[in-house]
Amino acid sequence: MSNPPDPALDPNNEAYWKERGTTRPNLVWEKLSSSNNIESYRTKVPGGWFVYVLQEYRDTGGCFFYADPAHHWDGSGYHG
Repeated sequence: MSNPPDPALDPNNEAYWKERGTTRPNLVWEKLSSSNNIESYRTKVPGGWFVYVLQEYRDTGGCFFYADPAHHWDGSGYHG
């Protein structure tokens, strides 16, 4: 029989964050305007934005990092 995992090694456990003298990051998702039954959200992360894009019925989607260290991006897309 194996020993249970150490909670201080699991980022999903509050003990992990307490062990490191910090708290779990709080991601605040901002919904972006989009078209064609696409939903998109962004949240600030160090060095830029983490962006999540999905099809309206949630059967397909993906995410990416958008580099913007000063967080100047206003959330609009380029339509040029």
